[in-house]
Amino acid sequence: MISKMIVLDWRAMKYYQKRILLLPFFVIIMGWYNSLIIIPFSVMMFLSFSVNPFAVEEKGALNNLYLTLPVKRNTIVAGRYVLSFIMLLCGLVMGIAIMLVSHHFSLAKWFIGFKGYMFVIALSYLLYALFNLCMFPILFRLGYQKGKFWGFYIPVILFAVLVGVYNVVTSLPGNEGFTIAFIVFATENTQLISGGMAVLASLVLVLSYIISVKVYSKRDF
Repeated sequence: MISKMIVLDWRAMKYYQKRILLLPFFVIIMGWYNSLIIIPFSVMMFLSFSVNPFAVEEKGALNNLYLTLPVKRNTIVAGRYVLSFIMLLCGLVMGIAIMLVSHHFSLAKWFIGFKGYMFVIALSYLLYALFNLCMFPILFRLGYQKGKFWGFYIPVILFAVLVGVYNVVTSLPGNEGFTIAFIVFATENTQLISGGMAVLASLVLVLSYIISVKVYSKRDF
């Protein structure tokens, strides 16, 4: 039944599907400045894309339709989370592909090796989980129109600000090697750091799902 909910959500957001073709261009533009942020930014772009079902369901009152079907509310939540996780995988694949060729266009080129990629992927997964926790429970509780400011705009703006601050700080004299030094440290302790981030991200996702199920089960339509 979860697979059917995923298909329903995907078909419902047909209007937005063409926009997914623009995501690689946004990622390339961001990666033009620093190739290291390509994968995290790609993941975040796909996460933002995965909230479109909330907008569609509210505009078309699809919750009323879904709840007339022989399906439990936790199944609706699970379908939305699985679709979002699929978007995560798409973001990782696209980000990795673009980063592999980023030396052709990026101003800040980094060659971090396999372990470095594992660290960046684990970090991207953790960012995805944290922002998912900020967004999905609020959207399930308040709906898209009421919840998008606190659940979507604030986390995205915060992420953009943090990326901007990071770029500024690491470009200051004496800080140019901070990023690569941190990645070198991480690559020397890959299993501990990357594995720890992956485990933490998974726990955060589970927490996000549990909260979403609880708040959605109490929501009135």
